[in-house]
Amino acid sequence: MKEKNVTIQKEWSLSDDEATTGMLSLSGERSWVVRKWKWMIVCFIPVLVAGVFTIVIGAMKSSEPYKKALSLAQSNPAVKSVLGQPIEAGWFVSGSISESEAGFEIPITGNRSGGTVYVDADKHAGHWRYKSITVQPDSGEQLIDVLAGGNSMK
Repeated sequence: MKEKNVTIQKEWSLSDDEATTGMLSLSGERSWVVRKWKWMIVCFIPVLVAGVFTIVIGAMKSSEPYKKALSLAQSNPAVKSVLGQPIEAGWFVSGSISESEAGFEIPITGNRSGGTVYVDADKHAGHWRYKSITVQPDSGEQLIDVLAGGNSMK
């Protein structure tokens, strides 16, 4: 019996990359990603930073010391008379808060002027103890101690 030499013809042709590497090329979508990966990283990093920043600010604003300090500043007669009403909190809160300590600054504005609420607190036995909550008006007036009922400090 004679053996037949059978040659199988490929129904597709290999591209130059496939012929030299021996690997099939990926789809056009994948090669676009491969070509644009640097730009994707450049665009992703600011989005990631903004997301983390928003989460941190949100955590500070939802904390008990933030809410207490803002409430005391908004209801204090001395702060109302200097800044005017309504007293609103600014968006950017600076400082830090942990499970046991809080120290931050809240920008506030009224219809006449603005100011900053300074908070210093620590947590003992599950309760926050406030060392100080003061308001410094932007107009340069004396510091107002809202924990002591609005007394001006020197």
